[in-house]
Amino acid sequence: MTQDKILKLLELTKSANDAEALNAIRKANEIREKAGLQWEEVFAKAVKTYKPTNLPPIFGMRPRQPKFLTVETMFREILRRDLSDTLRSKIEQLKYVYEWTQSLDGEEVSTLINTYNRNCD
Repeated sequence: MTQDKILKLLELTKSANDAEALNAIRKANEIREKAGLQWEEVFAKAVKTYKPTNLPPIFGMRPRQPKFLTVETMFREILRRDLSDTLRSKIEQLKYVYEWTQSLDGEEVSTLINTYNRNCD
């Protein structure tokens, strides 16, 4: 409630009337100080509670942000899982090749990605 009042007062600072704008900022400061808030807290709350109303409905249906993975992350996540001995051996071998050469060929990359997708997603 206090935050809403402060934000409404700050809107008044756009006024071309300097006295009105100055009065609005002074009143906003007074309310903020009485509430024991810092400006950072007022604006942080405003950002968290801001819900745009003029966005098209499709905006809420945007796909999830893609997950960016590194080879190192995939190895780490895969090797944390409970794997068969054969699969663990294969992944450890790929990791050794990668650490030694800093590269994997197409088939090795496919193996790594498929193993990650089957076991970690």
